[in-house]
Amino acid sequence: MLKHVKTSVLLTLGLLLILVFPTATWAHSKLETSTPAADSKLKESVQEVSLSFNENIDENLSTLKIKNAQGESVEVAEVKVTQNTMLGTLAAPLPSGSYTVEWKIVGGDGHPVDGTYAFEVDAPEAEATPETPAGTEETPADTANTQDEATLADNTAADNSAADNTDQTAGQDQQADNTSAPEQSAGSGSIVWIVVIVIVAFVAGYFGIRASRKKK
Repeated sequence: MLKHVKTSVLLTLGLLLILVFPTATWAHSKLETSTPAADSKLKESVQEVSLSFNENIDENLSTLKIKNAQGESVEVAEVKVTQNTMLGTLAAPLPSGSYTVEWKIVGGDGHPVDGTYAFEVDAPEAEATPETPAGTEETPADTANTQDEATLADNTAADNSAADNTDQTAGQDQQADNTSAPEQSAGSGSIVWIVVIVIVAFVAGYFGIRASRKKK
């Protein structure tokens, strides 16, 4: 009889302990907070995902994955565990769309626990860089063409100047030749007249001398 009473008392105490301390009896690690939060809709791009649990988690046995609406994995550059927090840094900011976070941890009690939650990104698209208006800025090719045209114009001007100088020199030479020609003609005419006068004087003197001799 006494033995049965002791057994009943022990069973009652055990049930009371289970009811008073249920967490210590069968609770495992669980997710407490997350950033981005579950079912949230963000208006800006996401670069990191942070999960916090109710107890410290194993750094080597805890994993984090992120998938898009098509079920494709998003590249996570680094997963860092610090006590009860797991931080995943993405390789690139998430564009607009729906995403699912899949986590798996091992808590202090050694039991593996996993879970998932979803969030949505509705970030504005990056504005395209405005194009430079035509004619505002010259491209290197346009600059090169402009320089070539300027060089060609300079060369053409130099050639024209040289041609003008050549023509001017030729004109001056021709003018000098034309000027010297009359002078040479005038000189030649003067010599002819001198020779004629000398001959006439000689002939006149000759006949004058003969006439004077005959009279004697």
